[in-house]
This record gives sequence, C-alpha cells and structure tokens, in this order.
Amino acid sequence: MAATTRDQIQRAPAAGVISGTERLFWYFLRVSGLVLMVLVFAHLFLTHYVNVPSQTNFNYVADRWSNPLWRTFSILLLLAAVWHGVIGLRMIMTDLFNNKMARQIAHAICWVIGIAFTVLGIVNVMAFDEEAARNNTGPLANQMWIGDLIGYSLFVFAALIYIGIIALVVWVIQNLRNDQVPIYNGDIGQYAWILHRAAGAGVTFFLLVHVIDIMLVGLGSDVYNHTVGFYANWFIIPMEIVLVAAVIYHTLNGLRVIAINFTESGPVKEAKAFWWVMAATVILTIPSAIVILIHEL
Repeated sequence: MAATTRDQIQRAPAAGVISGTERLFWYFLRVSGLVLMVLVFAHLFLTHYVNVPSQTNFNYVADRWSNPLWRTFSILLLLAAVWHGVIGLRMIMTDLFNNKMARQIAHAICWVIGIAFTVLGIVNVMAFDEEAARNNTGPLANQMWIGDLIGYSLFVFAALIYIGIIALVVWVIQNLRNDQVPIYNGDIGQYAWILHRAAGAGVTFFLLVHVIDIMLVGLGSDVYNHTVGFYANWFIIPMEIVLVAAVIYHTLNGLRVIAINFTESGPVKEAKAFWWVMAATVILTIPSAIVILIHEL
C-alpha cells in the first residue's frame, strides 16, 4: 500500500472519503460557516465594537426588531449559528464516545437542543410585542429571579473559562520547570484543530445561553434590562473579551480549513496560515477589548 501523504490527509474529506449523512454534515459546516462569517461579524461589530453587551438593553433590541429586515437577520443568524454549533457538537461527541449507545444518546441530545432552541428563538423573534413588553404586562413581568438565574449562569461559565486558563498556564510552567517541552505530539494543524473545537464548543454554549436571555425581552423591559446588566460586572468582562477572540479565531480558522480542503495550495501553506489566523485574531480582538473595558469598567 502506498504511503499516505500529508496532502492526501488534509484534502481527503473534500475528495469524498466520508459519505452519506456524515458527508452532508461535513459540507453543511463549511457552507454555514461562510454564511456565519457575514452574519456573525456584523452582529459582533454592532454588539462588541460599536456598542458593548450591557448597552444592548430593551430599547436597543426593540428598535432593531421594529424593522422586519432586522427580524429576518436575527432569524437567519439564529438558524445558521444554532445548527452550525449543534452539528459541530455532534461531531465532537462522535469523536469522544466510542460506545455506540453513548454516542447515540449524545447525538439525540444534540438534536433535541437544536430543535428546541430553534423553535424558542423563532417564536421569540416573531411573537415579540414591544408595547406589552415595554409596559411589563406579561405574565412573568417583574420576575427578576429569572434574570438572576441567567446572569449567575454567566458567572459559572466565566469561572470555568478562568479556571481552565489558569490550569493550562500552571501545567505549562510545571513542564518547563521539569525540562519538558509542553507540546502536543503533533504538528501545527493539530493545535489549530484543538483550538478550533474548543472555541466552537465555548461559543456554542454561550450562544444557547444568549438565546435564552434574549427571550426575556418578551417578558418585559425590566427583566431583560436586569439580565443585560450582568454583562457590566467586572467578573464577566474578561469572559466577554475571550468570547470575542474565540468567535474571531473560530471564523478565521474555519476559512483556513476551507482553503485546506478546496485549494491546491491550502495544505502546503496551512502552517503559515495558522500563524496569520492567530495574529489576525489578536489584532481584531484588541479594539473590542478596549471598547469593552472603557464602557464597562
């Protein structure tokens, strides 16, 4: 049997090695990724560069959803982001679970999450009644505990991110002190792959929380504004900056992956492209970090 070259490994999926439903999922992630590159960057620019999360209060959302075009934009963003994230999580679950039953259960959970959040998100956008919400006349108006539940879940999410970063730094330092090079047994492409999945999983989790908190806008302006206020907390702010970096990296590295799959020069230049992606991620994150720190602190 002839040896498999690096180029064949990188371009294999595009050549049709995977088939059936998995192949459809493979293509869906790339097509939806291109769509999200436009939708997500537009949303990210408005909420993390022009404004900051704590400023996206009831009036901000109501003004946007008063325009049918913005409602359409929100639904398209919801559909593309939720299903891109769910299919991505499904692929992660496929790799993590070797047991067939465990894998099927994990896949089923992914489908349930995708369907549930799609329905909830669309209903929230289409059924939004600005007058009723502004007057806090809904059945759950003034129920601040709902906002607290969502807000404190952000504290948990942020704490997990900070603990993970600290643990990684400690592990690297310990390895260096023991004269061991803390490098994964692989090349740049494998580092990019790990970061891509970690960023994607983190962004997807936050997306699901965000779908829930944006639903509160229909319950009343008081509950929603109370929830959005959590984003100005000093403990949450670093997480917001990390989230921006994760979105940017995942998007740019997704373009790198598409180039590897569908261009002749992609596999040859994939290592150099990784460093370009990392540099661009830092450069594009800095302006958002400055805006967030100025307005939130």
